[in-house]
Amino acid sequence: MKSYSLSGKIFDGLNALFLIFMALITLYPFWHVLVGSVLPYEESIQSGFHLFPKKMSFEAFEYVFSKSTIMQSLFVSVFVTVAGTVYQLFITAITAYPLIKQDLPGRSAIFLFIIFTMFFGGGLIPYYLLIKNLGMVNSLSVMIIPAAISTYNMIVLKTFFQNIPVELEESAKIDGAGYMKIFFRIILPLSIPALATIGLFIAVGQWNNWYTPMLFLNDKELWPLAMVLRDILINNNMELTRAGSFISEEFMLADTIKNAVVVVSVVPIILVYPFIQKHFVKGVMIGSIKS
Repeated sequence: MKSYSLSGKIFDGLNALFLIFMALITLYPFWHVLVGSVLPYEESIQSGFHLFPKKMSFEAFEYVFSKSTIMQSLFVSVFVTVAGTVYQLFITAITAYPLIKQDLPGRSAIFLFIIFTMFFGGGLIPYYLLIKNLGMVNSLSVMIIPAAISTYNMIVLKTFFQNIPVELEESAKIDGAGYMKIFFRIILPLSIPALATIGLFIAVGQWNNWYTPMLFLNDKELWPLAMVLRDILINNNMELTRAGSFISEEFMLADTIKNAVVVVSVVPIILVYPFIQKHFVKGVMIGSIKS
């Protein structure tokens, strides 16, 4: 058993205290919003620090789940996140895999062309005109199809593929397997850590995407939850303002409802993390180091 000197124990203790302090700083905003969402009216109108509510009220959540607009946007967000993540992972994988092949004609030129898109774009107006001409304005496809691939994610996945022993592919070729069979039966199963890591990045981006629907979705029934949340928090939804403008116990403050909406929007994406936690660190480390 390894023994530690006094200086080593002091360092470990200070390091632990520092990490605990940083964790508290990170978690406090979430806790503040969570507490604010369950504060009853009499406590929410009082200024001051609320670490723990004396009483709890779930009226704000009842109000949120009673609104058809918010529930509709929640289903839209789930659909867009799942469909967009699967779609982008597939496009990213089938783009990254050929680029590791030395015998691919024009491999360097193709890779440089893809890298070029990281630094230069056509601009917002040409992008809007392109989406409009493709007929994707006011359609959920605009949140899925245009964001087909991230160059950064493709580079990470390409680096991961390069770490897979080439002998596995050679053995499969001897057995008569083609590139597609090798890709789906060998490469993808071995790349689950990288795919899970990149999938988490894509899912969080899709779930929090409000900019795309703000530009292209005019029908509020197609708005995802992030866009509805933006409408509540920034545009000061008039219905919530009226609900919070009466100084009476019969009405909740708009801030309490806003906190409840934030909690509802954050919890689903947080619940995804435990399912891929075992792959996350391994995917980040292997995908960033080339042996």
